[in-house]
Amino acid sequence: MASLENHKPNDSLQSDDDDEDVIHVIDISNGSFPEQMPNRIESGDTIEFKTNQTDEYDIFQVYKDGVDYYRINNGFELYNIKNSTTKNNRRILLSLSLHRSKIELYFCIIPSSQSGVVLKLRKYSNENCEKNCIIVHKSEIKFSLSDNKESQKLILHKGDTIELDWTSKRGNGYRIEEKKYCPISGGLYKVEQTSEITTNRALSKGNFTKIFNEFGTSFLFRLTETNQIHDIIVCIIKDNYHIKHIEITDTNIQSNLISIEQNDSIIFEWNTTQKETIVQIEPFIFDQINQQSIEVCFVFF
Repeated sequence: MASLENHKPNDSLQSDDDDEDVIHVIDISNGSFPEQMPNRIESGDTIEFKTNQTDEYDIFQVYKDGVDYYRINNGFELYNIKNSTTKNNRRILLSLSLHRSKIELYFCIIPSSQSGVVLKLRKYSNENCEKNCIIVHKSEIKFSLSDNKESQKLILHKGDTIELDWTSKRGNGYRIEEKKYCPISGGLYKVEQTSEITTNRALSKGNFTKIFNEFGTSFLFRLTETNQIHDIIVCIIKDNYHIKHIEITDTNIQSNLISIEQNDSIIFEWNTTQKETIVQIEPFIFDQINQQSIEVCFVFF
C-alpha cells in the first residue's frame, strides 16, 4: 500500500480548534432576535447570545400552541445576560438528536428585572416570543468530490451520516474503503462495507453512505483503479447527542425506541387533534389482580 505520508490532512485541519463546536452569535440588544439570522443552524452547533446593553436579559425556551406561548419545563434557559457576562454563561449547545430534517425552537426574552413577575405567568406575551425562533436542521455531512485531492478531518457525533459522491472529468475510477484504528495493534483494519451502494470496484461516477454508530476514528480512503490512495477523510466520532427528540401524532410516535444515558434529556413534541399528557410510570410493575407484568414506560391520554 502507498505511504500515508503524502496524504495527511493539512495542519489547519488537525488543530485543536477543530474540536470546538460551530458557534452562531445572536445579538439580543433590542430585546429580541435580529431580523438577519444565521443561514443554517445544525444540531450539534452552539448558540451564543450577546448584548451591547448594560441591562440584563433572561432567555428561556417556550412552545407555541396556536398563537400562544408557554414555558417548557427543563428547557434551554439562561439568566442575567449582559455585555460583561462570560461566554460560557451566554451559550446553548444544541445537542439534539433529530429524526426529521428540522425543528423550530422558540424562546422568550425578558429583562431580568421583570423575571419575578413574568415567570409566575402561565402564558407569555407574543411580543417577547414570536420573533425569537431558531430553526435547527438535522446535521448533514455531504461532499461532492472531484479529481482533486481533498484530504480532511471531520468531528462527528454518534449517529451522524456522511454522504459522498464523486464524478471524474478525467475518466478516473474511484472507490471508498473504510478502515479503523486499532489501539491494541496500532494498525488499521478494514471495515466491511454497509453502504447500500456497492463500492468494491472503482467508478468514474459513484457515491458512498455511512452511518457512524460507534465511537472512535474511521478513515475513509478514496482509492484509484490501481488501489493507490487518492485522498483520505478522517472521521472522529467523539460524542453523543444528549437531547433526544420524540414526535407524537394521532397515529404514531417517532422515535418509539431511543437509547439514553445518564444526564440525557428528551423533548416531546406533538400537534394532535386531542390534548395529550405524558406520565412517567415505573416499568415491570406486577399487577397483583391480573397476575401479569405491566411493561409500559409512558402513557399518553
